[in-house]
Amino acid sequence: MEIGDAEALVRIVAGGLARKPDPAALDALYASLPRMECQRKCGSACGPVPLSPLERGRVRASGVRWVDGRVVTLALGQKAGTTCSALDQKNMQCRAYNARPMVCRLWGLVEEMACPWGCVPEGGHLDTIEGLRLMNLSLWYGGDSKGIEPAEWERLAANPQRRRLAAEFLGRSRPVQDEARIIQTSIPVRRAG
Repeated sequence: MEIGDAEALVRIVAGGLARKPDPAALDALYASLPRMECQRKCGSACGPVPLSPLERGRVRASGVRWVDGRVVTLALGQKAGTTCSALDQKNMQCRAYNARPMVCRLWGLVEEMACPWGCVPEGGHLDTIEGLRLMNLSLWYGGDSKGIEPAEWERLAANPQRRRLAAEFLGRSRPVQDEARIIQTSIPVRRAG
């Protein structure tokens, strides 16, 4: 990233702190997403999720007690990585499905986040940059200070090197899929005594 870009991003982020959420724009963004028939097997892919203040409020309003970075204890007493507060560990289903944030809505829709159980969106997968654009817009409309103003996002995303780095980052952030009960990554636990 060039110095001018970094300074512009700092100004954008600092300016975004006072921005109010736009619920209607966020709802329209959700409605613009392609449809996909879900097999409801993706609970094992749930992990920590980035969400805007508006999305967090909606999850809480759905009755879920939201805790950022919740640690999950598995049946054998082993600790697993963090998971989403909305995930019902018993049936591996989302307790706030209708209020789920953009990152959850993008799961399976974006080529780098393709569903390992074969769910495919109508019209095919979105490319990675489109997924990142949608994620940014959800943060912006949701009132998050990390959201970048849409026109500035388009300018920054136009650089091919930035596009490649963003795709690589998203590719590395895929969740573990080997076992249904592994959420993200194992954390070794030492017992006292």
